[in-house]
Amino acid sequence: MRSIVERLADGIVIVDATGVIRFANPAAEQLFGRNRDQLVGSQLGFPVVVGESTEVEVVHPGHGAITAELRVVDVEWAGAPALLVSLRDITHRKRAAERERQLERERAARAEAEASSQAKSEFLAMMSHELRTPLNAVIGYAELLDLGVAGALTNEQRHQLSRIRTSGRHLLGLVNEVLDLAKIEAGRLSVSIGVARTREAADAALSLVQTHADEKGIRFAANCLGDGDAFYVGDEDRVRQILINLLSNAVKFTERGGQVALECGTTNEPDVEARLPECPKWVYFQVRDTGIGIPPEHLPVIFDPFVQVETGHTRSTDGSGLGLTISRRLARLMGGDLSVRSAVGAGSVFTLWLPAATAQPTAEGSERIERKVDAPQVRGLSEVGELVLHEIETILEGLTLRIRGDDRIPKAKTLRFSQLVDHVPTYLANLGGMLIAIEDTGGQPSSLLTDGADIQRLVAERHGAQRARLGWSEEAVRQEYRLLGEELTRVIRRHARAVSQAAVDEGLTILMRALEQGEESSIRGLQRMRLAENDEAARVPPNSSIAALDASVSPRG
Repeated sequence: MRSIVERLADGIVIVDATGVIRFANPAAEQLFGRNRDQLVGSQLGFPVVVGESTEVEVVHPGHGAITAELRVVDVEWAGAPALLVSLRDITHRKRAAERERQLERERAARAEAEASSQAKSEFLAMMSHELRTPLNAVIGYAELLDLGVAGALTNEQRHQLSRIRTSGRHLLGLVNEVLDLAKIEAGRLSVSIGVARTREAADAALSLVQTHADEKGIRFAANCLGDGDAFYVGDEDRVRQILINLLSNAVKFTERGGQVALECGTTNEPDVEARLPECPKWVYFQVRDTGIGIPPEHLPVIFDPFVQVETGHTRSTDGSGLGLTISRRLARLMGGDLSVRSAVGAGSVFTLWLPAATAQPTAEGSERIERKVDAPQVRGLSEVGELVLHEIETILEGLTLRIRGDDRIPKAKTLRFSQLVDHVPTYLANLGGMLIAIEDTGGQPSSLLTDGADIQRLVAERHGAQRARLGWSEEAVRQEYRLLGEELTRVIRRHARAVSQAAVDEGLTILMRALEQGEESSIRGLQRMRLAENDEAARVPPNSSIAALDASVSPRG
């Protein structure tokens, strides 16, 4: 019998009537992380009931908490009644079940969010006529009255009509932005791809914003600086729309006496911030200003819908917060991108990137370029995404080992596995799903991707709040993300032998950008939790009964 017990995979211990361990097999030694001499003579530490099974957590010195299934039967040991306790390690089974539940909740939440977002987008996309018609009527009748169609007007009446027209046009602009975004998300907004000269779009945008700049006393470059004769591939109307938005924002956030300029040109080396497909040459439109700049923590989110640097009812500028969102999505629909560099107090630089055309277009050349832009090369990303989903456990195991061994994260050494991984499985599952969705949608914007980004941001913020409750520093959280990026890269490159190198590189580029955004969201969550904890602490008077009770409790208590 001893020979059989010695070879069992389950941990077996014999416990006497006082709860003291009298025997332990090798599997029990491995489970507890202690040898037989250390176990025999010590207390088991778990309540045991004959005939019932339960789950307990065993603290292993090298591997943190282990979940074990405990069963008990009556035996005799050395002529006295005793208990035989069987312990089976079910940690992996529990983790797998929990991951499955998390993934199922994630799938349900994603499906619900996608259905809700699609319904909203469809509704707004169909509201174009109903919203624009009455607004155009208000503006039109105000203009007719100003022309004197209904009779002569006084100066004061003309002044009031001017306010009506201005407010009506402003409201119409906001409605148009909301409807454009809804059309993009519903997949109803299209771009007409052709070849055009940079100077035409630049001059048209500059002329429309010139008056506003003059009114604010801003030095305004009235011409496109640099190479205005370069040809780009894109929709001229949409390019002009993007430039008007960028120039208007630059004027809006630049104080009197400042400067706004637009520079055009071509390059073979676009900014690293731009997410661009393969192309030998790029045309850029660069809008520079000397305005207030953008804080670093806001840069990752300024292209998200309805996000503005200034918030609240007292903000100094108006707008819907959709201009940059629409501009970037239009740029990507045309095979380009919109990037930003900024520093507080030093101004901002927004750059529109578009594929360059080497010569003036012909009908045949234009058609060829249109096909190239409309078919972005995103094949293979779903395979990378499925690899991430399949290897979540491998990534988590490598990540936890590295976090526990990193001196820059001292708080991690005493945490259980569940505390260490926290929201990471859900976050990784969403990243894998994002890559699959990108290939499924052909690289075009979709409500699924938008909802996925919202879920990623929410999960990352909750992760940062959890790290704050555990006492982690901002540097520790940033180091955790660096380690996660390295483990993600290592696992993907190791297991993606059947995936093309181009797809692996593109997938890792997208994942690293997502991790950068996730890191900033976690830092915001950590900071908010600390502020909330400080506010809560400030509400407790120092001479309160709670403070008195804390003072009376010994450190051991």
